[in-house]
Amino acid sequence: MHALGRIGTPGDVAAVIAFLLGAEASFVTGATWLVDGGMLASF
Repeated sequence: MHALGRIGTPGDVAAVIAFLLGAEASFVTGATWLVDGGMLASF
């Protein structure tokens, strides 16, 4: 049932948050980031 074959963890979400807080994401604006393991895309 899960697109990636596993249930997401708080660490999965934290990794995206850490990226967005870092310098690598300094040019990211107005984006929506889905951290759902591909669940929305599998419908």
